[in-house]
Amino acid sequence: MKSQNKKRVMVIDDEYTIRELVELSLDPDYKVIKAATGLEAIEILKQSKPDLIILDIMMPKMNGFEVCSTIKKDDDFKDIPVIMLTAKHGIDDVKQAIKADCDEYITKPFEPELIKKRVDAYLGDGPAEKDTERRLFQFGKSLHYIKERKNMPS
Repeated sequence: MKSQNKKRVMVIDDEYTIRELVELSLDPDYKVIKAATGLEAIEILKQSKPDLIILDIMMPKMNGFEVCSTIKKDDDFKDIPVIMLTAKHGIDDVKQAIKADCDEYITKPFEPELIKKRVDAYLGDGPAEKDTERRLFQFGKSLHYIKERKNMPS
């Protein structure tokens, strides 16, 4: 696939090894744009709009929840799918991610193949998209249900 035709994925994580691992998982099918902080990511977004964002939660200065909320409130970026990739496993963290309007939540440690399949499900048009279609539909139904109930007390 020619570089100019590749869909672009932004990886926002303060851990260098995670950014590199995600890039290796997506190469050569996607162009990966990397940012180490939420503030850096917001600046890059203004210049280089990605097709999908993979976002850590625990970062200095601006955490992933804040980044996601900022993106989803901006008319220019609100339709970009955001996949949270985080070590935070608690239900309260998932609820907060839903309130920030993320599209998917994956916990660390993770299998690199899973990241590729999830990105393909959102952006791809090949066999991986077909393989994950049913799971994405099920996740979507679950996420929709949780979003409807997000105003419930914790």
